[in-house]
Amino acid sequence: MDKSVFSNPPRAFRVFPMQHHWPQNRALFAKALCDYGFGGVVTNVPFENGFTQNPDNLARFGEILSELTKQGLSYWIYDEQGYPSGYGGGLVLDGHPELEAKGFYMRRRVAYEPRHTKFHIDEETDRIVWAAKYPLHIERIDDGYPVYEKMEPVPFTDTECECDLNEREVFYVFCVKPAYEGSHCTHNVCSFSRYINVMEPAAVKRFIDLCFEPIASALPDAYAGAAAVFTDEPSLQVGYVRSYECWPYALAPWKEGLFDNFMGEYGFDLRPYLPLLFEGGREAWPIRVLFYELVGKLIARAYSGQLQDWCRRHGTDFSGHYLCEESIACHVRDYGNFVTVLKEAGYPGVDALDCLPKFFNYNTAKFAQMVARKKRTNGFMVELCPFGHMDEFRLNPVGNALATVGTLYLCGARKVHSYFAADYSEYAPEFAGMKGYLKQSDAAAFNEYVGRLGYVLDGLQNDCEIFLYYGIEDAQAKTRPAHSTLPSQRVDEATYRLAKAVIEAGYDFYYADREDLAEAAQTGAISGRKAKVILVPPMSVMHGDALSALTQLKEQGAAVLFWEEVPGFALFGKDMENVSPPFSAVSLGEILENLRQTPATLQLSSDSRLIKAKFLSESAEVWFIQNLSDETAAAALSHAAYSAGELWNPADGSVTPVCMGQTVEIPALRGVFLVFPA
Repeated sequence: MDKSVFSNPPRAFRVFPMQHHWPQNRALFAKALCDYGFGGVVTNVPFENGFTQNPDNLARFGEILSELTKQGLSYWIYDEQGYPSGYGGGLVLDGHPELEAKGFYMRRRVAYEPRHTKFHIDEETDRIVWAAKYPLHIERIDDGYPVYEKMEPVPFTDTECECDLNEREVFYVFCVKPAYEGSHCTHNVCSFSRYINVMEPAAVKRFIDLCFEPIASALPDAYAGAAAVFTDEPSLQVGYVRSYECWPYALAPWKEGLFDNFMGEYGFDLRPYLPLLFEGGREAWPIRVLFYELVGKLIARAYSGQLQDWCRRHGTDFSGHYLCEESIACHVRDYGNFVTVLKEAGYPGVDALDCLPKFFNYNTAKFAQMVARKKRTNGFMVELCPFGHMDEFRLNPVGNALATVGTLYLCGARKVHSYFAADYSEYAPEFAGMKGYLKQSDAAAFNEYVGRLGYVLDGLQNDCEIFLYYGIEDAQAKTRPAHSTLPSQRVDEATYRLAKAVIEAGYDFYYADREDLAEAAQTGAISGRKAKVILVPPMSVMHGDALSALTQLKEQGAAVLFWEEVPGFALFGKDMENVSPPFSAVSLGEILENLRQTPATLQLSSDSRLIKAKFLSESAEVWFIQNLSDETAAAALSHAAYSAGELWNPADGSVTPVCMGQTVEIPALRGVFLVFPA
């Protein structure tokens, strides 16, 4: 690391504002971006008058890119008119309703004595896709369940079906409808527009043809000159997002050919087990896990994978961010498996809505950090979007934004795109209406700070031996389509609390999934890092091979700690077994005490709220320490291997010697680097 470069970090490491609308004087605005210290911009073809279908808009976009280049500013291309990305401001679905996001719902009727039943779709429904009846097994008069292996298909048309039910039979019909009302389609800050099916390759191909190809044709160098493409919150739309609403349809994700896709993936027919997606107890868990894993693969192939392939052919990468990244329950609801989808993008990304230390969810960054580790990128992108708890945020916007960015970088972020807007109103009279949080001097300091973080950490991955299991299978197993917002899940809430407790106790960790545990069982390491401690949140069910890997790791000497619960069930494809793994559940206090028995090489003695992470470069051991409190922190330093190092301060670019045993001051809501030569 070069101290002079640290003092004046390159533009590539600085913030890129999200700039959807440009003032008429584009050349002057590009100069303002430069003078405010930004590194570049995320921008798009003008939205009005036809978006990408208007040659004049494409020409104006070319002029914007030209002005940026003249100022030495780089750019990302925003791929949508509004958001969520994929609908092209309405262009993609125009004349193609078959490409709309769809879900399927279930209707159930039971006979305790012979009866005849008829079903006809309502005006909201497209068609029936399956109907069947099952014998109802009743051991006790107050209980009963369908015998799924004895399914009897019921003939149906697109609009209706009817059948005779014998005594103790249950009838199910499954219908497809648009996934629209009550979803993110209607509860976002942009529009009430209908949306594409992100599992459907043809829908995404049409999005590419209408929103990507015209730019590539009119401006052949636009994508090759772009750092990446920014996509914005694509999702399935089958989940409802407002708790005060209740809808008649509890939707599971649907695409044409879904039953064939399931058969091709797993080698057996989903249709006899369709009721288990909506109801049932533990017997439903294996089918739900297989189903949602398939959904993740379908989105990964159709959306992120197809778009990344196109971007790579045109000289750039596909990036941006997805929806509700911090919630495992939403990883299932919106994507089947969020990690599967994100891995197919060229460069991972997230957004941060709560930009206050006391509300920040570490999992916003930590789940994406796992993907960045797997993909071996230098980190991930974050969209800084201070829309949560805005009244509190505005009390100290610069400090809160810097604390948020520092925490994100500590957890793996390396690029910032921002709606934390600058105030250009004093720069030139024609920008009078362009107000924001950051005056020019504030923006310059903010950009230098973020640039210094990026410069020091570029290419560096966190060096730690603690891993927390990403237990998505428990969430998949317990996900049932709902008529309102999804109920909370224990594994989700507990994972959040465990991550927060570990980080705020002064320890860093990586998330690890089933794939990572298999690697660790073979090599003792995950992505080259020794798997010394593995923490598992409360889970009722776990993949059998993951449990087996944990058993092997325990035998190899790793500390495998199950918080509060050891899974009693193991998944093996469509089968599930009762298991008694050789582990005992422990308390959170016991977990933290175990971590204290293997302390980090750097120790901080402070009463302030500090978090830290270790990084290794070829020439140095680098520690980033972030102060999350509103007051300056005094911290006494000690290191197991070094007696002295240097304190690199991103607030002013200074580098000063520091001795162990010395007490250093870390400004409120800021971070510092401690650098020790390798």
